[in-house]
Amino acid sequence: MKKIYIPFICLLITGSVFAQSAKIKLSNGQKIMVVNTTEVQASLAMGMELSSNSVTTNALEVKNSTEKGYTISNALTKIKVNMNMMGQPNNYDSENKEGNNAEMAKIFDERLNKPVDIVIDNTTGIALTDKKKVKKDDTEANPADDLLAMFSDNSDDAIVSGAFEMIPQGKSAGNSWSDTTNAKDMKTIRTYTLKSVTGNEAVIQINTVTKAVNKLNFQEMEFEIKSETKTTGEIITDINTGLVSKRTTVSDITGSIQMMGQDMPITAKSSSTNIYK
Repeated sequence: MKKIYIPFICLLITGSVFAQSAKIKLSNGQKIMVVNTTEVQASLAMGMELSSNSVTTNALEVKNSTEKGYTISNALTKIKVNMNMMGQPNNYDSENKEGNNAEMAKIFDERLNKPVDIVIDNTTGIALTDKKKVKKDDTEANPADDLLAMFSDNSDDAIVSGAFEMIPQGKSAGNSWSDTTNAKDMKTIRTYTLKSVTGNEAVIQINTVTKAVNKLNFQEMEFEIKSETKTTGEIITDINTGLVSKRTTVSDITGSIQMMGQDMPITAKSSSTNIYK
């Protein structure tokens, strides 16, 4: 009898790994709070050092759903940034605006508490870009996007999509899969490994390589940064709903920064933690 029970129990355990949902499960009006903590240490050209730490809070809300996706609004509700670049401190605190750096205030005041609707695919969690939207001219771009894009993607699409992670059907602990995305001036290759499944909670290891070109306008100076970022991280997600509870990443960045017509080497390290609740 024991010889029969043991394989049967193993089959049940294995079956639980494959029982993940094929679609993200959300309800209209559902709210998700995203708290991100990021630290950066960078060595730039000509001996210049950059250090920064930031804490941001975003409020997501499910507005409506269709057979193929969900419309989710995203609003930046809190942000605190302490940055030192070129020996100059630049600080901003949305909850204590007295003493905020004037240039930083111009950047972040514009973005606070302004919901943006994002549509995601309910089988992948990936944001579906509306190709009919008219792109803003470069002169109208928000400088905050340039500033935040140096070391992480803080776009509305990325923040909303980051709240979800689906495991491909048929994957079990130890299995791996990969994907590649191409965007303007950026290519990203991700490799995922399903480390474990306990109840509804899955732990996924992710390794990412990103090659990018970013333009940063800082204190009336423009820099072009070419970089290769190698990132290791871990994702904890619910296999029934697709909702992520935590993401952690550590990145090593190498590349060059163009200043006064010359390319100069840069190196940087960054760490980031996202909590979803």
